[in-house]
Amino acid sequence: MRVRCPHLTLDPAGQILEFRPMPTRKRFPLKGPAMAFITTSVYEWIPVFQDKECSLCVLKQLKETVDHFKISLAAYVIMPTHIHFLAGFKEIEKLSKVMQSFKILTSKKLKLLLSDGMKSNFLFTGHFRLWQDRFDDVIIWSEKQFKIKIEYIHNNPIKAGLAESAVDFDYSSAKDWLGNKPGIIPIDKDWTWQK
Repeated sequence: MRVRCPHLTLDPAGQILEFRPMPTRKRFPLKGPAMAFITTSVYEWIPVFQDKECSLCVLKQLKETVDHFKISLAAYVIMPTHIHFLAGFKEIEKLSKVMQSFKILTSKKLKLLLSDGMKSNFLFTGHFRLWQDRFDDVIIWSEKQFKIKIEYIHNNPIKAGLAESAVDFDYSSAKDWLGNKPGIIPIDKDWTWQK
């Protein structure tokens, strides 16, 4: 599989001919407590999380990141090519740092876990690259918006044909919310990030 990078032009031998800085997206300078719906995607949309071990590795790292930064995880889903989660922050200004840490640590762990054949899909100019550069976030401002996002998270595997019902999909918080059973990662229904 040939890996593309939109901000580089390479010659046939793989040497860099031109480098164009990637555009940056400004984030609103928010401070204090907030909840965010966050999405981050695998580079080139390679379905690495179809593998159970890879999904569990990412979930374990998500829990460690949540614990380390003392944020609250309200909902999550690991799809084959991306993840979505709802997280409550006492200090929303730490969001970029949280995502940077999460992406670096999952990349290191999955690099060790993947077979050489799968790992080669993520090599670009000799460097391993698991994630797309950015992540998307939406600040949750209302209960209605929260409900829309949590339903989106839990219905994502159904829409993708990965499960017949939300609670049948192992790599989401649907069991916690809809099945009243604990999922793989504990979630915070008590909104402790606001306290």
